[in-house]
Amino acid sequence: MTAQVLRGKDVSQPLREKLSEELKQLTSQPNLAIVRVGNDPSQMSYETSCQRIMGKLGIQTTSYVFSEDINQADFDSLFKDINDNPEVTSILLLKPLPKHLTDEKVNQLIRPEKDVDCIGTANMAKLYQDDYSRFVPCTAQACMEILDYTGIDLKGKKVAMIGFGMVIGKPLTLMLVKRGATVVVCHEFTQDVPKETKECDVLITATGVAGLVGTEHVNEKMIVIDVGINVNDKGELVGDVSYEPVKEIVAGVTPVPGGVGTVTNTVLASHVLKSYQLQESSQLVSV
Repeated sequence: MTAQVLRGKDVSQPLREKLSEELKQLTSQPNLAIVRVGNDPSQMSYETSCQRIMGKLGIQTTSYVFSEDINQADFDSLFKDINDNPEVTSILLLKPLPKHLTDEKVNQLIRPEKDVDCIGTANMAKLYQDDYSRFVPCTAQACMEILDYTGIDLKGKKVAMIGFGMVIGKPLTLMLVKRGATVVVCHEFTQDVPKETKECDVLITATGVAGLVGTEHVNEKMIVIDVGINVNDKGELVGDVSYEPVKEIVAGVTPVPGGVGTVTNTVLASHVLKSYQLQESSQLVSV
């Protein structure tokens, strides 16, 4: 059996069409600030893809690129300037930051209504309190959109989550539990990962380790969502999943590239629109 290939463009298309119509009704353009430190190739590639998609939808983007060796005080100060700029309606901070920088202060500074990728403590706290009224991390929501596209009812289903980071693993686990799934979290101290995942209905991996998930982890009824983005020895973009052999076994699998990342960009655009609307509503109330 060959799996259904869960292509991001197929999942995104209806979402993007609806979003495009809503954006056309606006009287002014939302403006997404993309903040990057240094010239990491993967971050630059993601920035370009964001700019392309936002441009097609009519969303303005402004890139703020800082030197790799910027010091903490200058970074925090410049980020505050962006955050306080009334012409900036939403902010995307590309991560990871260089090792000498911490995002602790910006996570506290970022305005909740501009925090479209849920990096700030205020929006993250809402998520952990089961309050989805603002934003959840874009990639975590993208995974949920893909699962909805497959038609699976998560209630009572067993989901293996490989990786438990703040950006994807932890928030996504909360979102899955809210939908009634039983989540098995696998991390660096899990002794027998294939044993934990083999009987699951869904497997989601977000580790950044190429080829980590093989045929020994999956079954023929499983949906596999690969969030990993890695570069192999040939310079090719690959995921955490050994794609070709796994595709021959499972019911559905996302490719890399062309899977989760495509949906994430669409979710980001929807968050930029929501951010704009929140601020417009706030201004109307204050008048």
